[in-house]
Amino acid sequence: MKNKNMSLINKVKNRYIGALLAMAILLSMAMGVMQYLLYQQSQDARVINIAGMQRMLSQRIALFSAQEDKRDSEALRQAIDKFESNHDFLTKIERGEAVYLNEALEVFYYQGPVQLDVQSKAFITLARSQLQQPAPQLVAQIFIASQHLLPNLDNAVTLFEQHARSKTEMVRKIELLIWLLGLLLLLIEAKFIFRPMAREIAEALDKLEAARKLADDALHSKSRFLARVSHELRTPLQAIQGYLDEYLNNKDSQQLQHVKNAANQLDVLLYSVQDFNNLSEQEVVIERHRVALRALIKSACIAFQLTAHKKSLAFNLALSNELDVTCYCDGKRVSWLISELVNNATKFTEYGSIQVFADLIVDENVSFLEFVVEDTGPGFDYQLLRESMHSEHFQGTQLGLKRCQLLSSALGGRLDFIAKEPAGTRATLRVPIEIDSQQAPARKAEQVSAHILLVEDNLLNARVIEKMLQPVAKRVTHVEHGGHALEVYEVGKFDIVLMDLNMPVMSGFEATQRIRALDPIVPILVVTANTNVEDLDKIYALGATAHLYKPLQPDVLHNKVTLLLDECGDLVSS
Repeated sequence: MKNKNMSLINKVKNRYIGALLAMAILLSMAMGVMQYLLYQQSQDARVINIAGMQRMLSQRIALFSAQEDKRDSEALRQAIDKFESNHDFLTKIERGEAVYLNEALEVFYYQGPVQLDVQSKAFITLARSQLQQPAPQLVAQIFIASQHLLPNLDNAVTLFEQHARSKTEMVRKIELLIWLLGLLLLLIEAKFIFRPMAREIAEALDKLEAARKLADDALHSKSRFLARVSHELRTPLQAIQGYLDEYLNNKDSQQLQHVKNAANQLDVLLYSVQDFNNLSEQEVVIERHRVALRALIKSACIAFQLTAHKKSLAFNLALSNELDVTCYCDGKRVSWLISELVNNATKFTEYGSIQVFADLIVDENVSFLEFVVEDTGPGFDYQLLRESMHSEHFQGTQLGLKRCQLLSSALGGRLDFIAKEPAGTRATLRVPIEIDSQQAPARKAEQVSAHILLVEDNLLNARVIEKMLQPVAKRVTHVEHGGHALEVYEVGKFDIVLMDLNMPVMSGFEATQRIRALDPIVPILVVTANTNVEDLDKIYALGATAHLYKPLQPDVLHNKVTLLLDECGDLVSS
């Protein structure tokens, strides 16, 4: 998100700078053109002024030519010089072209019938002759010449003025063109720069607002979710406490089995909370476990019997004899699906009964577990479910039906809901399973007597695992971290290593890597509560042989250790 925001900021900045640069270039060009045209206008004004001065000078020359005073002779000479210099300025030639004369003026000055250039030069010659040798007849000629010259000089001024007006008109057109170009540039910038920029900024703001709202919703959902999870964890805990109390009062060993089933259900619930993040990201990885099917179903349902009893609901569990098999399936997820359906039926039913049926059916040579839950609640209502999802009525973890549908599809099964008459819901879950045709492992647990290195930082967990390992262990050596494990392994002989991951001093990751460097053959069984996929990939890359998640089941642990030792070959203790 930060990189996208920076990209947008840079894009907006570059477009804004580009628009300003384009406008600056246009204004600079306009300023240069206008300065040049204003200079030309000032030059035109000077030319018109000089052309008009020629009329006055021609009359002064005629006047001073008739005077005999020496002071008038000096004034005549100055007037002649000025008239001549003005004429030279007006007819100035540069690079073979007249500087101030346009085409009409060139015709007026150099071609007939007027030939103003010839007239002006003849007039100057006549005046200078009078200045050098005054004569009465020259005075008359100068006067006549001045009278003929005057209207032509007037016409020259008119032509210069017309030439200046044409330039002024050109300046006006250029100003209009610059204004139109400015408008066009603004329109182009508005359409191709500012409008897309405004749209992108608006979209970015909308995304930021959506992200903010999503973050607020996530924060609120997190608080609500934690409250729901805290509430839901109390269901198996309540069962554990209730059945323990029953055992303490009646010494009925059957209550201990109920406690174990409730503890298993608590394990499934904790697994489902961790698993929900992966499912939310559509990363469904189906696992394959060897499970006793009847025990799996009973374990998932038993915790809700006590809840139903407290609500005065009849709870009937009918399991087919066909379920007395061992099968392969994603045990924890199937268990969660079953418990979620029973949980929903229990929490939404206030009066009546909960009926649970399970059977093993075969359809086209494929075995399916069919699990049915019927209740006498208010019925299945999507709107009611949506409202309950956002209420503060803390029932269920709210991982709910969306996850149920996703999981049932991922497992290759299906989940259907049917409204019952007059009230209630019938939920039917059908999941494919693989029947285990080989019930005995390659080497029986009682035949194994191995030297086992247990690396576990939690002393209580270590004592429990040591007890679980007694049927397959000749000796269990326990160490509390990876550093100590390396010291012990270098001087001892072990058939298998059970490795925790998150430990002080030296983690299981580093310890696994270093033990594997010492011994490329010894099985390393990772025993951890860390279900992060990236961490599991990492530990396998460092040399782990297999893994099991805590909490451990004794039979699962025995089978895994036996299998690894069987694959390894002879034991060091044999």
